[in-house]
Amino acid sequence: METIKRENYLSRIRPYYDSPLIKVITGIRRCGKSEILKQIMKEIENGGVDKNHIIYLDLESIQCRNIKSVEKLENAVVSLIKDENKYYIFIDEIQNIPKFEIGIAAIRNSLNCSLFVTGSNSKLLAGKLQDRLTGRAKEFEVYPFTYNEYLEYKNINGIKLTPDDFRDYLRFGGMPQRFEEANEIEIRKYLIGLHSSIIKKDVYGSHKRIDKVQFKTVAEYISSTSGRLFSALSAAKKLKENLTREEQRSFSNLINKYAEYLKECYLITECKPAYLKGKERLNGTRKFYPIDVGIRMALGNAYDYDDTFALEAVIYNELLARGYEVYYGKLRDNSEIDFVAMKNGKKCFIQVAYVINSQEVKDREYGAFDTITDGSPRYVLSLDQFDSSTNGATHLYIIDFLLGKVDIHLS
Repeated sequence: METIKRENYLSRIRPYYDSPLIKVITGIRRCGKSEILKQIMKEIENGGVDKNHIIYLDLESIQCRNIKSVEKLENAVVSLIKDENKYYIFIDEIQNIPKFEIGIAAIRNSLNCSLFVTGSNSKLLAGKLQDRLTGRAKEFEVYPFTYNEYLEYKNINGIKLTPDDFRDYLRFGGMPQRFEEANEIEIRKYLIGLHSSIIKKDVYGSHKRIDKVQFKTVAEYISSTSGRLFSALSAAKKLKENLTREEQRSFSNLINKYAEYLKECYLITECKPAYLKGKERLNGTRKFYPIDVGIRMALGNAYDYDDTFALEAVIYNELLARGYEVYYGKLRDNSEIDFVAMKNGKKCFIQVAYVINSQEVKDREYGAFDTITDGSPRYVLSLDQFDSSTNGATHLYIIDFLLGKVDIHLS
């Protein structure tokens, strides 16, 4: 199938094409990082660079399967350098090389080049690079298709658009390869297989001594509670009964560690509170959202599907993909706001509802803003097409928001 041009990311990376900074493109496996690299390569070649000065190494390909060390990586790159002119070097899935940060630091410092790398492990990539190359690397996170990209992909590949497209997106998400499957059963199999592959490569492969049975139990629990307040101590009490206080503390520490593993491979992202009081800080309450609602749905009961949860996750990931910092709001009266979106020191408050079908729902969603004294914009997003704006809060139709027809504003 033909791929789409992911301008949302290219527009952010483009100013750095010739920068000495290492361009680090991260994200969950199979979300389209490699395609973005190829689109960058094409733009650079179209800009007048000799294609012989563009080097691409896919460390998961057959051609590169013998590159298993820093030394072999460096030798492979150097062997392709033929003169002193500038080269554009692209290395895909860099985390496959142990101590890769040493190699890319050497390549960056020794050669006349612009270096781009991708990785599917957020902590490994960002953490190691920051330690060795503080101020010398620029990271760009890539997400599965947004709903707008989902429609664009269907359109460019001649896949018929239908009135059920958004429902389909809520159920099966935006992983690009899901479109190659013939039906819902095959899509679900693909997503389950993708999840298993990620766990095997990026969790079990990186943490050799992990208790796989225990990790699976914890991972399933975290997945089932996505979008809700999460406390490792509460999870420990629910998952294992009759533990002593010390055993609960030890197990809760293990749960936190496993949550970090899931974050590292981008299966989940963490939404932290925007406002904290002492009690919440001690409890460690936070929220997790799946990076793709399709993977989350595939792992659960297909007949016990939560539209409201999926909708909230879609909005959360949409905001991240647009470059916002996103938190959930914790207010002094212990009430909550679904999201606080921030960028460049400005913010807005967002409530997400499936439909506002009663006065009770309207009072709950709009009333969530009542105790906020901050004058930043307030929005309620729902699937209702009529405007229910009230009391200084603006209603947005979710589909229009996802398609860029309406937008949020910050102050």
